[in-house]
Amino acid sequence: MQPSVSVIIPVYNIEKHLEKCLDSVIGQTLKDIEIIVVNDGSTDNSLDIITQYARKDSRIVIVDKPNEGLAYARKSGIEAAHGKYVQHLDGDDFLEPDACELLFKRAEETDADIVIMRFLIDSPRGQKEPPFWTQDEYNNISAIHTMAHEDYRWNLVFLFQRRDLHAVPIDYLQNLTYGEDAYQSIQIAYRSKKIVTLRDKPLYHYVIRESSVTQTGMTRKKTENVLLFPNLIETFLEGTPENRQFAEDIIYIRFRAYFLLLLKNWREGMTEHCRFMAESLAKYPALEQLEEVRRFTKLIRLYARCPWLGKLYTNYYVHKGKIKA
Repeated sequence: MQPSVSVIIPVYNIEKHLEKCLDSVIGQTLKDIEIIVVNDGSTDNSLDIITQYARKDSRIVIVDKPNEGLAYARKSGIEAAHGKYVQHLDGDDFLEPDACELLFKRAEETDADIVIMRFLIDSPRGQKEPPFWTQDEYNNISAIHTMAHEDYRWNLVFLFQRRDLHAVPIDYLQNLTYGEDAYQSIQIAYRSKKIVTLRDKPLYHYVIRESSVTQTGMTRKKTENVLLFPNLIETFLEGTPENRQFAEDIIYIRFRAYFLLLLKNWREGMTEHCRFMAESLAKYPALEQLEEVRRFTKLIRLYARCPWLGKLYTNYYVHKGKIKA
């Protein structure tokens, strides 16, 4: 008998946090689930913990593979899944007890391909709930437009989805370590006919560890990834029959990538990036309505007109702690 939901959990060296994640899934009020845990070449005791849980719960399926990164771990999980729907869950995050039940019910009642849920960010600084999608229903075009224009976390948008969206595998890039969620989310959104939201309450806990909070610097590899994923998304969207409808979305996505590099104080190529952002602000004034962007529009325009003054003001922003050193 086909499970209602396959919960896919990629795991890599998270022995300290894994049990809380697994407990939250085993304790789901919807019992008709399949739990696929993908051990992505962990070198700690993660695999031992998974094995112990699998001995106690026959719903747990272990996929043990060499380390290839998060995207390929999720891909392996989807290939092993049998559920009508899949629920993605990172191994150091956890679910509310009735998450799968509520999401499954919402999907079945609305015949939706994707259900977007509310979530909480749990960090050493406290717990907060980010802004949520404003409509009850979207199609593929409006969902992509919303993703590009609003300040939502792309890695937490399309976590509950119909498994047959993957009947034709989406494009995974093994070496894309930043922006892979955005690239995959765009592809999945485009394949969807109907996307709905579930507003009842937050169902997913996204956990940020102390080590993640303190890791603020940009490496060349990360920078290359930040610059690459807008190109990949642009290539994908321009290859669709509706490409003209996505022209503004592509600008917004590229703007966000360049803006991230500005906030991370990555100087290389910043003059050109700020010129692009300044032109985008002039063409699309709504960009200034994004909360973070509004605080830096003066710096962007200054950097675009006079790079040396832009660098000087950037140093001032770093000194004030508004930009990471």
